[in-house]
Amino acid sequence: MRYVLIGGGLAGATAAENIRKRDAAGEITLIGDEPHLPYHRPPLSKDYARGEAEVKDTLIQPEEWYVEQKIAMMRGVRATGLDTARKSVTLSDGRSVGYDRALLAPGAAPNRPPIPGLDLGGVHLLRSLDDATAIREELTPGGRKALIVGGGYIGVEIAADCLQKGVGVTLVERSQQLWGRFAGPHVAGFLAELLRSRGADLLFGEEVAALTGSGRVQGLRLKSGGEAKGDFAVVGVGVTPRTELAQAAGLAVDPRQGIRVNEYLECSAPEVWAAGDAACFHDPVYNRDWRVEHWNNAFWHGEIAGANMAGERVAYDHVPNFFSEFLGTHMELFGDPQDWKRTLKAGDTASGSFTELYLDGNDRIQMVIAMNPGEDQPEILEKIARARPSARGREAEIERPGFNLSQLVA
Repeated sequence: MRYVLIGGGLAGATAAENIRKRDAAGEITLIGDEPHLPYHRPPLSKDYARGEAEVKDTLIQPEEWYVEQKIAMMRGVRATGLDTARKSVTLSDGRSVGYDRALLAPGAAPNRPPIPGLDLGGVHLLRSLDDATAIREELTPGGRKALIVGGGYIGVEIAADCLQKGVGVTLVERSQQLWGRFAGPHVAGFLAELLRSRGADLLFGEEVAALTGSGRVQGLRLKSGGEAKGDFAVVGVGVTPRTELAQAAGLAVDPRQGIRVNEYLECSAPEVWAAGDAACFHDPVYNRDWRVEHWNNAFWHGEIAGANMAGERVAYDHVPNFFSEFLGTHMELFGDPQDWKRTLKAGDTASGSFTELYLDGNDRIQMVIAMNPGEDQPEILEKIARARPSARGREAEIERPGFNLSQLVA
C-alpha cells in the first residue's frame, strides 16, 4: 500500500505515525514545502520566539525517527497537482508520485491585509518556523518597540513575548477588545488589564491605514489620523485555508471553510482524506460543519486520518479545545466559540484564576474559557462543553464565590 501525505505539519506527521502503527509494510511518503522537519507551531509564538527553546525543541519527531519508521521525507518541495483518477501527485520539481491512498493536510496561509507598507523590511507575518526566527531576532531589549496589528491569538501572544523581553508594544485592534472573535467581557477585560499592566499601549476600535518608513518600517498611521512609532511590526489578522490543490483536483471545497470531509475525514473523491487547518469537518458534538485552526484539532485529525487510511473506520468525536499561554497565564477553551448570547463568571478575575461560561439563546453552556485552571479542571470543562447543561435559574449560584464547576455536570 502506497500512502502519500501532502503537508509537512502536525496533521501529516501524526497521520504517518498512526499509519505505521497499523501497517508495518506500507510505503509512506510525507511531502512538505518547507525545508524543515515537521514541527509544532505553538512554540513559534511563545518560548521559541523568546529564545527559550531551539529548533530541535519544536520538532514533532527527530530525523532518525523517520528513518527508523521507513517514512520517506520530501522536504522543500510543493505538491502542484493531484489527479484522483490516475492516483498521482505532481510536484514543483517536475516529479510525480503515485499513491493508493492520499492525505491532504496543507494547512493555512496567513492573511495579508491590503495595507500600504506591508512589504517594508521589519514587517512580519507569523506562520512558519522561519517567520518565528525572524521575529525572534527582533526581540532585543534596549528601547525597541513593536507594532502589533491584530488582537487575536497571535497578536496577544507576540505582544506578551515582547513585554516579557523588555520590548515595548503598541497593539492595534479594529474591534473594541482583544480576542474579539470569541471572548466575552470578563476574559477580554482581564487580557487587556494584564497587557496594560506590563506597559502595552492598546488601541481598540482603530484600523491601520499604512505602515510607514523608508526601506524599513518605522511606524504606522491609523485611519483615524493617529500615528505610532515602532522598530518592527507583526501582522496577525487570521489565516485562509490552503485549498488550491483540492479545488484544482475537483474535490468539494468551500474557499473560506476548507476542504469538505465527512466524519471519517474522507474527501469527495475515493481514497483521499483531508486533515488539519484546511479541513472542513462534521462536528457531532455541536452538529455542524466547520474548520478549526489549532494544535489539538490537527493532532486529532492526524490520528483519525492515519487510522482510517490504514483500514479502520474511526469517526471524529472531540470537544473543540484551544489553549494559549502569555505572561505566566495559561488559558483553556472548550466548546463552540461562535454565536453565544451572554456570559457568566465563576471565580475572581482579580486572582487571575476564573472561568467565563458562554450561553446560547436557550441558556445552555456552549463554551467555557478558564484562566489558570487547576490540574483537574480541564477534564471538568470538557464535560461541561460536551454536556451543554442549562444555566437558567442558576446564575446567582454560579457566580457565588467558591462555586464548584463540577456541580454543573454532577
